[in-house]
Amino acid sequence: VMKQSQRKLVAPTSQWTIEQDIYLIENSALNLNELRKHLPYTEDQIRQRKQILGLIRRERQMRPFK
Repeated sequence: VMKQSQRKLVAPTSQWTIEQDIYLIENSALNLNELRKHLPYTEDQIRQRKQILGLIRRERQMRPFK
């Protein structure tokens, strides 16, 4: 009987600080140009981080209620 290997999920390490994550979460409704003024990342990096934090899915879920 083969024993299943126990793999631990490892989150990819991030260069983002907690403060930057908080800013992004609190201001996720801003467009990418605005966010780039306050965050030292490219539009792609910001979009990726929003995806990782679940903000894009949240925006989609909230859309019908606006």
